[in-house]
Amino acid sequence: MTWAEPVADAEIFDELYPSVSAIAEGVRWKLTDIPWAAFDLSRATAPLRAMVREMAYSEYTTFSATQRFMDTFGNDTDFSQWVSVWFYEETRHPMLLLKWLELAGEKQDAEFASKGRVSVPFMKSTTGTLVTNVISEMVAAEAYVGFVRVTEPVLAILAQRIGADEARHGASFFTYARRAIARSPEPDRERLAAMKVLHFWLHAAQTVSHPVNEAVERMRALLPAAGEPPFVPPYDRIVKMVGNLVGLPMRTTADLPAQLEVMMRRVHATGPRSIYAKVQTAS
Repeated sequence: MTWAEPVADAEIFDELYPSVSAIAEGVRWKLTDIPWAAFDLSRATAPLRAMVREMAYSEYTTFSATQRFMDTFGNDTDFSQWVSVWFYEETRHPMLLLKWLELAGEKQDAEFASKGRVSVPFMKSTTGTLVTNVISEMVAAEAYVGFVRVTEPVLAILAQRIGADEARHGASFFTYARRAIARSPEPDRERLAAMKVLHFWLHAAQTVSHPVNEAVERMRALLPAAGEPPFVPPYDRIVKMVGNLVGLPMRTTADLPAQLEVMMRRVHATGPRSIYAKVQTAS
């Protein structure tokens, strides 16, 4: 999936909802566009069904995440309006994945959805929260790329449509994160929060309590049985995205240590000892 372009810089201090919602309206696909009659049961293998089940389960956390967004960002009327768009589009994903599973002979009960809705509390930094969701959307979009390659035709179409949604949602979260930094009285602290989130995704992925990350970690064990190559998150693209957000020259994961140290020195005015080493120790 390609990374959707964030809203233009010129609009950063104005309301963003009209722009991001207009983009969504312009590209949103219809549920009736899915050619369910093309479903091929012989290609809906057990390993493939297991991976779809994991993705559907992780998609259900949108419900509790939306509640947390409304609690955390309730005073931000502009962002709250966009979350309603995000919530609507995201809730279509598990519905369609579960319909595919039902065609494949698996029907999930209400408990599956209620358990899937549970998510962990947000971090204290609102910018960190937004950046976490940028990263998770990019990782989810890449995970769906794997489904696009499968031979079951309906799942390939679903993966293409859902993955495109995830990439666009990541761009929208990026737009709001950029505005949060621009409006902050201490923008460098917000930039540092964004970089810390990136650090933990890169170096402590197994401990990152985010539903997308947890689903991906569980799916790693399922890929060989499905004949799929190992999943590799698009970390270099993610690093480049965060570099663009914080205004530092980061193109690959190898660039993070030095630039994180630059930002920490800028914020904390620390001595010559390696600050990045401290962060690695803390993780």
